[in-house]
Amino acid sequence: MAVIEKQSSRLNSLWSNYRLAEQIRRTLIFLAATLGFVVMIWPIAWTILTSLKHPQEVHRFPMTWLPDNWLYFENYRILFTEYPIWRWLLNSIIVTSLSLASTLFFCSLAGYAFAKLRFWGKELLFVSVIALLMMPPEITLVPLYLMFNWAGLVNTYPGIIGSNWLSVVGVFIMRQFMESIPNDYVDAARIDGASEFQIYLRVALPLTIPGFVTLAVIKTILAWNDFLWPLVVATKQEMMTMTVALQVFNTSFYIEYTLITAGALISMLPLITMFLILQRWVMQGMVMAGLKG
Repeated sequence: MAVIEKQSSRLNSLWSNYRLAEQIRRTLIFLAATLGFVVMIWPIAWTILTSLKHPQEVHRFPMTWLPDNWLYFENYRILFTEYPIWRWLLNSIIVTSLSLASTLFFCSLAGYAFAKLRFWGKELLFVSVIALLMMPPEITLVPLYLMFNWAGLVNTYPGIIGSNWLSVVGVFIMRQFMESIPNDYVDAARIDGASEFQIYLRVALPLTIPGFVTLAVIKTILAWNDFLWPLVVATKQEMMTMTVALQVFNTSFYIEYTLITAGALISMLPLITMFLILQRWVMQGMVMAGLKG
């Protein structure tokens, strides 16, 4: 009897230690997640607070975190009345939309070809395409500009899009999703006499909707936030995208932080809204892209 009580006491002690360790682990995970959330959300919060400040508050010493007047929207009024912000937003929408449409079309075609077609050198070509990810975009900046300038595409929408007609990451993502389609579906369509484009359009695309949404969100974010190439090729203010136009407020003598933060917040709102609407599809697509292939 004493042995049983001793073993029972030992088991209770082990169980108590396990519960304590589990509580400590969960507490540490919660603290780490909270810290990560604060680190990620703080730049956005600081942008919002700065956009509501008077220019003199930004240069105040010691620095104040909160604005004196929470209803100070003068910075936004200046942006919408004294600057062509609607044109900048329209430019960003046009450039992003064209980049997105071309990327979805060409990347899905390339993904289908790499996943379901058989041709000589396919693996070598795919490795060569993925190897382009290792190349910094600054390497091709000067040759691209010379080529577009020679073609007369500077300060035009096709010129601003530049090399964003296609995405190497998009080819990889769509290939991963196309690989998950059973070959029996493709072979059955071929037996029925469907062409490869018909198979791509009627069989492959409907089965890769999560991949399309994932690629669309990623490409939209990259195209909307693209800065270096539009800065080089869009020299006229009326052709600037929203991200490039913010550098207008950064002059040689004065930096208008309040207008920059207000413009940055306006530029972020479409992307944040899009992600909140499509976050379920995005998470599902990213998980599937990582597991399949």
